[in-house]
Amino acid sequence: MSYTVTIQNTPWRFQVNKGETVLQAALRQDIPMPWGCGGGICGVCMGQIVSGEMIYPDGEPLALFEEDAAAGKGLFCVGEPVSDLVLDVPEI
Repeated sequence: MSYTVTIQNTPWRFQVNKGETVLQAALRQDIPMPWGCGGGICGVCMGQIVSGEMIYPDGEPLALFEEDAAAGKGLFCVGEPVSDLVLDVPEI
């Protein structure tokens, strides 16, 4: 099973396989996404989840504060989609 991720206001659309993070899938397919630590600690990969749902299998990441999550933001380095996603990614 895979999900389609569309990055809003860009030509990029890519597939994320089950058990793969959004960032892992993007990098595998040469999609330029911002990232730093790769472990949910720094917050560099944070962006807006415009539509769809993402989960954090290893628990809530340290850099995702409650107010960010409530505002619909997500950390793409540790988040796995459970539906198709439309994302607003800063710096792209």
